[in-house]
Amino acid sequence: MSEEERVRELRQEPEIMLAVADARIAWVLEHPHMSDWVKQALLTADGLDPIGLQNDVEMLRHLIVPRSQARIEIAMSPVHLP
Repeated sequence: MSEEERVRELRQEPEIMLAVADARIAWVLEHPHMSDWVKQALLTADGLDPIGLQNDVEMLRHLIVPRSQARIEIAMSPVHLP
């Protein structure tokens, strides 16, 4: 087996990747303990331009994750009295 054939065998076809992603999204949408915010975002994202959507998700990651981490650290830090 050539190197190219091995790479092709290891790489998933886009249709398979899409089916897996759709199944995971369906699971989240059906799960009662997932937030309404996430469910609404998934429903709103359906049908959008995939490149723009990927850029938006990356932007959210850069904005929301650091803010959330900072808020968690503040909430967990001991209270300093003057």
